[in-house]
Amino acid sequence: MKKLLASVAACLGVLAIAGAAQASEVTFTFENPNADMPNGNFTTGGKCNGVSISSIDLCTIDENLGLTYTKNGIDLTAKAFNADGITDLMVDLAPHTSGLAIVSPGEASWEDQIQEEAGEAVLFEFKNQVSLEAMDFNAGADRECSDSGGEGPCGTFDLYVDGKFLSEFTAMDDMVFNSIIGSSFKFVATDPNGGFAIASMTVAETPIPGAAALLLSGLAGLGFNGSRRRKAA
Repeated sequence: MKKLLASVAACLGVLAIAGAAQASEVTFTFENPNADMPNGNFTTGGKCNGVSISSIDLCTIDENLGLTYTKNGIDLTAKAFNADGITDLMVDLAPHTSGLAIVSPGEASWEDQIQEEAGEAVLFEFKNQVSLEAMDFNAGADRECSDSGGEGPCGTFDLYVDGKFLSEFTAMDDMVFNSIIGSSFKFVATDPNGGFAIASMTVAETPIPGAAALLLSGLAGLGFNGSRRRKAA
């Protein structure tokens, strides 16, 4: 029994160290300077959904696949949606203070924010469960939310976590969340007078208490079975 308890303590120590290591934050940056580049499935410059974009802006080739990113061991896929279904996701890189946006059919070049009038939303899907820690939003005209200018404020959005509605929020610069845990996060624009681009997203891998519980259950079962064998002998 002492050996079993020692094994449990050692394994829990390993899990605690692993959980602490996993909890380090990772920021995916979608605006220049120092924007993270997606793994593929994009064109550069030209037109995005029929709308002219700058020579360094990116646009999805296959809108169903979205854009994929990998950073510090975390895998992320971003997809754009509008009222008619999946649409083109754009990475607005020129000039600075922009980021992930959406270009729906029939929009003008200045309507590349995520807007309520077109029913636009961005879905972030992670390979593993993460904790949402922070977001940075920008307004139109390549300005921050706090200095939105003539194209209107960043506005509001509904947040869905793993397909379930969480709450409505107001998009802001350097917005901090209280460790919202999930594997998918959908940001749906809800303000007819506003629109936003997503400059960055900060997440942290979540610790693995489920694995610890399974380990304890398994070790307890081994101990119980060993005890029964000794009594039977």
